[in-house]
Amino acid sequence: MFKKFLILGVTALSMLATSAIAADASRARFMIPVQVTLSGEDFDGYESPSPSGYNLQYVHSSGFGVGYTSTSITATSGGEVTFKDTTFVDLSYTIGSEMTAQFVLGSVIGQGPVTFTGGEYENTGKSGTAFGINGGYDFGGFEALIGYRSESVTAAWGGDDNNVSRSLVMAGIGITF
Repeated sequence: MFKKFLILGVTALSMLATSAIAADASRARFMIPVQVTLSGEDFDGYESPSPSGYNLQYVHSSGFGVGYTSTSITATSGGEVTFKDTTFVDLSYTIGSEMTAQFVLGSVIGQGPVTFTGGEYENTGKSGTAFGINGGYDFGGFEALIGYRSESVTAAWGGDDNNVSRSLVMAGIGITF
């Protein structure tokens, strides 16, 4: 009899804890990259990196979410180089209600061309991953968001594979419903 009550109690507590930890409202979020840092030996000599792009997310009230991210990076190295439109599908889990933390994992679904000062090259590489963590504060229906995202992508042009790794600081807004 004690075992039944123990199992019932543990089950009830775990359900209550899961309910308390998960997000309590559905959310739609929009974020943009505001700063980028390039890393890896393939980026030696690149200066003044500039990010552009966006991230759209839907987070269900259970805490699980799905998103779409598109980023482009422009830098200089004896001329300008742009890695256009690397796109990711993201899966996430969000905890909290007024103050939230979101954990994100992403996978590359497409890459655009690489543009150098001398021309544009088709990017045949379509592999890579991303991870990130976002924080948010709910102001009663609207959220302010800040986050960190790391992307590691293999870009291929001219027969060479290049590690195009970058760390992004993201900022954005969201709505809760």
